[in-house]
Amino acid sequence: MLVRMISYLSLIVLICCACYIDKSVNSKSDLDAFNNPQNTLKIWLLSDIQPKNQGGKKQFQKAINDINKNVSDIDFAIVAGDIVDKANEADFDWYLSMKPSSYIKEWYEIAGNHDVKWDNGELYKKKINEKFNYSFVKGNMLFIFMSDEITSSETDISDETFNWWKDLVINNQDKIIVTVTHAPLEGSGILFSSFKRRQIKDSKRFTDVLKKYKVDIWLSGHVHVPQWFPYVVGRGERYNGTMFINVAGIRPEALGLKQSESRIMIFVCGSNKVLLKSRNHTEREFNKELETVFEVSKEFKCES
Repeated sequence: MLVRMISYLSLIVLICCACYIDKSVNSKSDLDAFNNPQNTLKIWLLSDIQPKNQGGKKQFQKAINDINKNVSDIDFAIVAGDIVDKANEADFDWYLSMKPSSYIKEWYEIAGNHDVKWDNGELYKKKINEKFNYSFVKGNMLFIFMSDEITSSETDISDETFNWWKDLVINNQDKIIVTVTHAPLEGSGILFSSFKRRQIKDSKRFTDVLKKYKVDIWLSGHVHVPQWFPYVVGRGERYNGTMFINVAGIRPEALGLKQSESRIMIFVCGSNKVLLKSRNHTEREFNKELETVFEVSKEFKCES
């Protein structure tokens, strides 16, 4: 806790001394189209719930209550890993008991490093999803999910899983592609992703593919930093313009310096524009300063 708090304070000083603007994602457009639930796909992006005690569990309940009351028409939720802090049966059962309190019916999870502690994810597979890695299509959008596969502070993805992901990417270039992992890629530009403990192991396998083939969006968690920090959203120009997005965490950190946060991502039918919003569950409000519109490679085609 002390080390993390010192890191946050050091970064705050750095931020205050530098004027940082991520000009790759600061374009704005008429937002009216994003407010029509009949013509949009609206996704709740969250990660790093991992409660350490009852107070931590209440944070997830508060986040669900906030969404239920204040953010309508979400189609499904993506949980980018670290559902629990300790991979035990009681904590997984607690998480499963919480989901019905949300109006959101579709939930798609991956395992983070805390979810596979001690048993390389066997309990996660029993309780959450027997598949570590899976994909599905919504309209013309392909979502690819890859879990942490062994007990490690890094996101450790096997070569078998990498090749499965690579084949999906190569064979679906006609679609908008979204990849979800717990840790970010090394070289993504996401804050702290240059540290071994905060990246996907052997990231070069993936970045070599990104240089040749289009992946529109890469979602991750794991780094536990506030959404108002720099370098938590950015376009990887070296990688065909992949938009790297850190989802941030439900769990507050560093005595409240990082509050409970998640993101809302909205696609509009017939448009290649995407709205990314930052939700602060502690304050129960959107941070308008962090709202951004970016483009993907193709217009989103709604399901008929």
